[in-house]
Amino acid sequence: MLRKLGLQQSRHGDRELIDDLLKLLDINRVDYTRFFRALCNFDEGTAQSPLRDEFVDRSAFDGWATRYTERLRAEASPREQRQREMKQLNPKYILRNYLAQQAIEQAEKGDYSEIERLHKLLQHPFDEQPENEHYAAAPPEWSEELEISCSS
Repeated sequence: MLRKLGLQQSRHGDRELIDDLLKLLDINRVDYTRFFRALCNFDEGTAQSPLRDEFVDRSAFDGWATRYTERLRAEASPREQRQREMKQLNPKYILRNYLAQQAIEQAEKGDYSEIERLHKLLQHPFDEQPENEHYAAAPPEWSEELEISCSS
């Protein structure tokens, strides 16, 4: 988990930093994949991160971000290197249930094009693919109740 946060060396307080983040993500119902990918662009030199808008409790995120900023500064690794390494560990694209469901529904009608697009997309989940940006968007609200089994 340290490396997903851009940290190379374990230090005192890291466990609490990670645990507090995971609790914040859960309580605020923040999408893990989208959060960790956006965290790759975290700029410890700015007063507020755009990531705070993902949280209902923005002050709690601000507190965590302040601690994370201090931890990044203690690490003292170059920002560009950290961001590049984090992007190799935090995928931008994942197969979400609603994407699979849409592809299944099209395939049941004889159209396999969405399956082919997803297959191609997911061969490079860490790469920026501007033409496929919509696949990295927040899942639609209707997808929250969707359940897909392994047999789907």
